[in-house]
Amino acid sequence: NMAITRLNNNSLTSITALPTAITTGKILQVQSTFYNTATTQSITANTDTTINNLSVNITPAASSSKIMIFIRLFHESSNTDSQNSGCFVIRDSTPINVGATAGSRIHTMLSLPQNYTSPNASSTPETFNGFTIDSPNTSSQITYHIGYRIAYTSTLYINQTVDSADNSSYERGSSEIIAMEIAG
Repeated sequence: NMAITRLNNNSLTSITALPTAITTGKILQVQSTFYNTATTQSITANTDTTINNLSVNITPAASSSKIMIFIRLFHESSNTDSQNSGCFVIRDSTPINVGATAGSRIHTMLSLPQNYTSPNASSTPETFNGFTIDSPNTSSQITYHIGYRIAYTSTLYINQTVDSADNSSYERGSSEIIAMEIAG
């Protein structure tokens, strides 16, 4: 006796087409840039700045796709008021999914908590971690960047502390940006 396998109450021999597959929500591709070189970048006060070496290109398969972007920026600012800074995603040249513009306030996606009583701008790095969903409505190549903004002109130390002494009190880190296309 042989068991008969059935699909949708039909024997396998009578099936001519499989059920239609789910077409939305699938991850279609993942693109990423990992960066762990210790470097610096000059930052102008109250200016949206594209962080060098932290961008990723992605070409959506369809204009209905959504893009999920993950960012991580290991850094330390030369300014002791680094809690007055923000990090966000830039699509091509436009910041996306940031707070609404409101006077002189910094519009951003992520901010740093002030969880210390004595700011340290030489050996205590910060890390921005975040994610967002974008609906770019295109099938042309897009470049996503990590953006940064601070209230003061400063030097941003990326993947390192301001004082980079060679001992265990001074960290080195890494930064990354990841873009995932999700079928829409």
